[in-house]
Amino acid sequence: MPRYNIASMRFAFLGVFAVVACREKVAPLAAAPTAPTVALQTSPLRTDAACAAPFDAPGTREKLRAATGQLRIGALAGLKDADEDNVAWIRKLVAELKSRGAEVLIAAGDLGDNPDEQETLLGAVAESGLPVIAVAGNREVRSELDAAEGELRKKGARIIDLSHTRIVDLGDATVVGLPGAFERRQLHAEGACMYAQREIDAVATVLDRLPRPTLLVAAVPPRGQDARALDVSEGQNVGDPRLSPLLQKAQFAIFGQVWESGGRAIDGRGAPVPPKTDSPRLYLNPGAADRTPWPMADGSTVSGQAALLTVHGRNATWEQVRPAEEKR
Repeated sequence: MPRYNIASMRFAFLGVFAVVACREKVAPLAAAPTAPTVALQTSPLRTDAACAAPFDAPGTREKLRAATGQLRIGALAGLKDADEDNVAWIRKLVAELKSRGAEVLIAAGDLGDNPDEQETLLGAVAESGLPVIAVAGNREVRSELDAAEGELRKKGARIIDLSHTRIVDLGDATVVGLPGAFERRQLHAEGACMYAQREIDAVATVLDRLPRPTLLVAAVPPRGQDARALDVSEGQNVGDPRLSPLLQKAQFAIFGQVWESGGRAIDGRGAPVPPKTDSPRLYLNPGAADRTPWPMADGSTVSGQAALLTVHGRNATWEQVRPAEEKR
């Protein structure tokens, strides 16, 4: 099955737009360069109103656990393919996360292309018995994902979807979600989710009102400023520039794409946060969980990864997670 991400779709469209406009070539990245200006193909309205319930709607807040002084979150993204080998791989990733003490799992986008795949992939994650917090990305049709999650709940899975439950209280941190893609041309299916500026503003308002620490979860990262960021692909920063102000409001965050920049974290200044290093602000891209080898921005190749985010007090740490037998 083909693999896509924000960057690959973005560059696929450049040839089409070249006939009507010239595009300035981006200079090589240096330390803290100005981010390239990219016209966003956004819409003032969502593709589907069901993609994000209003924060003040009934049932949009849920408490999963009480504060204990420490919270371990298993972070996954890019589940992608429901073939037998990949599902087995994801089960191994989840088992490794659970063995390291994960108490809740977060799946940030690319949850499958259709209800059958979504039910299979989320089912593999939920088999752990841990609560699963899911956020839609650029390929999940809202009604189809609802149906897949509904079937899993009938089987006893604990799945909280951030399109409907907008705030999740984990005791030692509060999760706020922003589902969907930020450009219409990123969408892989009619009816997939896309957020608008008004929904970013709503998230910002809620983050200001919630007790700290807060954890933002979105399927795409903010626009970075250099090669150390969470959104570097083919030498450019390709995230959503409108999300950057949210990092001043959320102390921690988990973002899905861009897969080339997976397996890394930054602090509030955009500087790298090494694994197992305390930081009062920590923003994480766990990378694609899908087992297909993926070329990374640093020149390496990685086959399927996840991350463990540990919140303790006002600080957090993270570590890369891969199945035990695959560690190098």
